[in-house]
Amino acid sequence: MTTDRVRSKERNRSPILKIAIVLALLTPAVLVLPEVHSATASPVNNAMSGAKTAPPPLDSRDHSIQSRAANPVHIYQAESTLTRGEGLQAIIKTTTMTYKNMKTLSAQYRLERWTGTAWVTYKASSSSQTQTSVLYAGSDWDVLAGYYYRVVSTHTAYDGKVTDQVTRTSNSILF
Repeated sequence: MTTDRVRSKERNRSPILKIAIVLALLTPAVLVLPEVHSATASPVNNAMSGAKTAPPPLDSRDHSIQSRAANPVHIYQAESTLTRGEGLQAIIKTTTMTYKNMKTLSAQYRLERWTGTAWVTYKASSSSQTQTSVLYAGSDWDVLAGYYYRVVSTHTAYDGKVTDQVTRTSNSILF
């Protein structure tokens, strides 16, 4: 190939290359890094987060744990949630729903605090109603800063003959 032909081809590619470079520079690059949890936290991470303990193990803080009686008859929904309120306030909400009115529908729930080695009950309460298919219960409790908390709830439905029971554990939150 002659030198003039090579230069001509380079000039023809030049606008395309320039456009590609401009588009590459204008297109935002998104970098997603996975969140990694550790069963033990470094003192630096704890100091920065304000945590007074290492985080709870992954299996007990990153998903809702659900246990259910074999072949439940009555309960079709049982939930417990933990959210932040104003300041150091933990807001606990539970919901229990059944297919029909129950003789007794109840929810027992407790707010647990992580000590660094075990979950301990911080506060507890319960609620019960008769002749209903829906039970909403909850509490707003003040907590201590720097600790992880979670809610464990037991939902019970009794029709006069058969008792169903479902246990739920919420995700943990650092206050």
